Amino acid sequence: MEKRSEIILKSVTFLVPVILMVGAAAAIGEQEIIFPEIGAIATGLFLAPRLSWRVNCRRIFLLLLLCGVLGMGIVRFVPGDVAVQMSLGYLLALLILMLSGTTFAPMVSALVLPILLQTKSVWYLISLVTFTALLIGLRKMLEHAGLLQREPFHPAASSETASPALTIFRAVFASIMIATALSTGWTFMAAPPILVLFTELTSPGSRALAHPGKAILLMSLSAAAGAWVREIVAVRIALSLLPLSVAMSGLLFLFILFRMRLFLPPAGAAMLLAYLAPEQALVLYPLEILAGVSAYFAAALAYRAVTGGARSAASK
Repeated sequence: MEKRSEIILKSVTFLVPVILMVGAAAAIGEQEIIFPEIGAIATGLFLAPRLSWRVNCRRIFLLLLLCGVLGMGIVRFVPGDVAVQMSLGYLLALLILMLSGTTFAPMVSALVLPILLQTKSVWYLISLVTFTALLIGLRKMLEHAGLLQREPFHPAASSETASPALTIFRAVFASIMIATALSTGWTFMAAPPILVLFTELTSPGSRALAHPGKAILLMSLSAAAGAWVREIVAVRIALSLLPLSVAMSGLLFLFILFRMRLFLPPAGAAMLLAYLAPEQALVLYPLEILAGVSAYFAAALAYRAVTGGARSAASK
């Protein structure tokens, strides 16, 4: 069991960047400053017992920046509707992941989120760079102080990222989900944090796939912690309470995470994405996340069953 002081330290390192980011968005009046994947990266860097991905800090920064630029580039220069652009963006992110020598799936969100939001504002990139650098700086400080273990980076083999068959499966199923979500109005079934989760679920040796019920519940409760607290505090009481609202959402998320002991980084992003959702979508937001996560879990489990069965048959 972790000491109370360790839990408090981890909680503070998660909460401070999240509150600063949402507070800056409220103060400046630029919603694009909110980059939900900061919640996922902070979860993977600070809350999980070990670093959640095979990656180092330099690659985290460069991959997020590259994907953010490419996502905005697709919005500006690639014709087609949002579903087509998102599907293209997800495929491009998968290819970058394969070539990166890492398992850092949050880069998917950095590329797809600006497409979903049709972001053209430079504030998105400013926020991405600023708050990613803040998280990396905090991680380095804690490592230097001996409060977090420094983990050496060893490039991931292609077998640890994706085969061509897996990449095709991911891209096709995600495209179906994206088209379904946007055509039905349940947009957040195709939310970028869920695409990140799907990528991680279908990765070889996924731990979350072994606990589907627990992981689905965690994602849904995390989404509710963001959406419903924002609805009550920042919408029904006062918009000026937005930073207080995200602090309360973050504390509730941390309580859920430490109680469930399943340190799933996309859950942090699902909580924070609620602060980008339209006000009229907040009540249903957790249900859309639940529907999307359930579908992606079913697809990932089916893929593992089929490919596992195929490997077993081939080995006989």
